[in-house]
Amino acid sequence: MDEPFGALDPLTRDALGDDYRSLHRSLGLTTVMITHDMTEAILLADRIAVMRSGKLLAQGTPAELANSSDAYVLELLRTPRRQVERLNALLRHGGTA
Repeated sequence: MDEPFGALDPLTRDALGDDYRSLHRSLGLTTVMITHDMTEAILLADRIAVMRSGKLLAQGTPAELANSSDAYVLELLRTPRRQVERLNALLRHGGTA
């Protein structure tokens, strides 16, 4: 699947993500999903493969990727946390960027 949730509003995207994981668990499915959204990859995937410029940099569970020695992989994994920190800061300070 190529960016299957990419054009959806956040509520629909979140609900479909939950349904997707539930179906995969109950039916024992294997799916290859392409996404540029690291939060989506971490939340939905059992295993993640990180590619850059057509080369495979790392693959494994989200926890295994956290132990990668590749700076690009580690930066990708830090992105969702940085976004959460920025959202929390904005919400605490009146919601202005």
